Amino acid sequence: MDAMRVLSNKILVTEGNVPVVGHRFLIPNSRQSCLEIKQHVLSNVAPLSNNFSLRIGQGSVLKSRKGKRNYAFKLNLPRETETAKKEYDIDGEIVLQKVALFNVTDYSATIADAASELMGNKVYLQLVSSDHVDPETGSGKTVGKPSHLHWNPLDGPVAGDTYYSIKFKWNSTLGFPGAFLIKNTHAREFFLKSLTISIPGQGSVRFHCNSWISPSSVNENDRVFFANKSFLPEKTPVGLKKWREVDMKLLRGDGTGERKVSDLIYDYDVYNDIANPEKSPELRREVLGGSQDFPYPRRCRTGRPRTKTAPEFETRASLNFIPPDERFPHTDFSDFGAHTIMAFANIVFPTIANLFDDAFQSFEDVSELYIGGKKNLHIPYKILRQNRSPLQIIQGFLDKVEDELPFINFNRPQIVEIDEYAWRKDDEFSRQTLAGVNPLVIQCLEKFPPSSTLDEKTYGPQRSTITAQHMEKNLEGLSLDEVVASKKLFILDYYDSFMPYAERINKLSDDVKTYASRTLFFLSEEGILCPVAIELCLPPIDGNEAVRKVFTPAKDGTEEGALWQLAKAHVKSNDAGYHQLVSHWLRTHCITEPFIIATHRQLSRMHPVYKLLTPHYLDTMDINQAARQALINAGGIIEQGFTPGRYSMEMSSKVYKQWKFNEQGLPADLLA
Repeated sequence: MDAMRVLSNKILVTEGNVPVVGHRFLIPNSRQSCLEIKQHVLSNVAPLSNNFSLRIGQGSVLKSRKGKRNYAFKLNLPRETETAKKEYDIDGEIVLQKVALFNVTDYSATIADAASELMGNKVYLQLVSSDHVDPETGSGKTVGKPSHLHWNPLDGPVAGDTYYSIKFKWNSTLGFPGAFLIKNTHAREFFLKSLTISIPGQGSVRFHCNSWISPSSVNENDRVFFANKSFLPEKTPVGLKKWREVDMKLLRGDGTGERKVSDLIYDYDVYNDIANPEKSPELRREVLGGSQDFPYPRRCRTGRPRTKTAPEFETRASLNFIPPDERFPHTDFSDFGAHTIMAFANIVFPTIANLFDDAFQSFEDVSELYIGGKKNLHIPYKILRQNRSPLQIIQGFLDKVEDELPFINFNRPQIVEIDEYAWRKDDEFSRQTLAGVNPLVIQCLEKFPPSSTLDEKTYGPQRSTITAQHMEKNLEGLSLDEVVASKKLFILDYYDSFMPYAERINKLSDDVKTYASRTLFFLSEEGILCPVAIELCLPPIDGNEAVRKVFTPAKDGTEEGALWQLAKAHVKSNDAGYHQLVSHWLRTHCITEPFIIATHRQLSRMHPVYKLLTPHYLDTMDINQAARQALINAGGIIEQGFTPGRYSMEMSSKVYKQWKFNEQGLPADLLA
């Protein structure tokens, strides 16, 4: 007879002192819970009467009284064979991607992996208990020897997901397997996507990994991955606490040494690697970040040596380090490349003329770009191949093409398809300001005239010289006060951003000139935004007074109409540079990188906030490192293609310095 005894309100044991775990019980309020083992103290426990004895396989209701509450335990004892079976197999499925190039398996990696297998070097995995700690290691218990993948070196020529079955030994006394360890003793890395295990009687457990697993010869530490369950630090299961700490320590690193490609380390550094003083003194730039004059968000630390000519700068490299999990999986490179080239081509190739003697001579030359593609650029193909593209992957495409670059055959812009001269019209100018690529700067003007915060002695009068008389004829009979009060006056203000650099930019070249602009828009009764005044400004230069010129809409074919078109062109020049440097680079890519680093350094993969944030970080650090290499670097695409030139990044630092997080973050900025 296997009589049951009540040890406490949550613990029952058999006469052989074997705990009964995981069964359902009922309490008076009819809520169901799980029976848990909390202690194994058997003293002062009276056995139940024979009325409540059970044989193996029988079911009944046991009652107990403790204090003033009654407890009713509904038990179903397992049969003899199930009770005795503590050790069992857990089936699993691994999904991974092998090293590949342009959607074709990299056979150098395949050969290296096959050789590793022949030498007995495997990929090993081992499950870790969430519920029980090994007293010797302080981490979750494991069972027996690690399992290994039966690696198949001949998975076919097309790169993609590879599936492997695997079996794990497990012991029911260890509870739930909440993590697994993996060691790669092959010669090459692979991209681990997921592990799914099927636990008898409990269903499937999934581990999302999405991580590069480097060889143990490079990184000797086992990698740990946790099941898809979220835990705050204080709620972390006891068996996973140490592994959580170990994982976080590896991700933080120690802040020393030069990073290897395989290092999964997130650390901070300033932007001291976009200059190239060793190549030319003309490529020296300010260090961005770490100073009051040039504050800036942090980038990922690489630890590269400093330059010999100027030790404040880091040496340049052909490929900037980022943690491998932030780099695109190789099998996605070609898809990414095709889309990225198309996205960047509209920016990059109109600036290629600046790299060569042949420049666009007319608007017709620009229009022909949409008809004939590369051929109309009149650039020798060998020269085009020699110039570094914005992203590393583009160079790979160029190497494979002999005389045609199909991805440079641009589609004509939709607005030009409808009206070839739409770009000259005021309503299109306004529409693009509000619904174009940079709708982030225009705001309602609540106080007239607009004013600056810059020093008057250095940059001239702070108040704008635009007056009511400049705009009256275009306000539909309303007074300026009425327009301001009814919130129908809007401003696109680049004065404070460009004024400190206008003189320096204008000295860079006889071909490139700029003004600091203010543009006012009126919202008509029909709901159409109309430009009503543009002010172009320059600071006092060589003892002369500051320049303040105001332009208003005028009829085409007149001198005033031509000046109005030029004024709009200067505004769009300001807008294009500000969009690329501030709205796009600074406020999307650049500002996100320190959050990515902080997330990995401070939040475990099990943390619920980590799981919410990381999908938004996808590819950002990889794009950023490529941008530092060829886009925002000294002499790069941005400097050659946009008006601020060599002062581009420095200008973005000055804008960042004025960024007030309590006023310009969400949702406050939406209310402006």
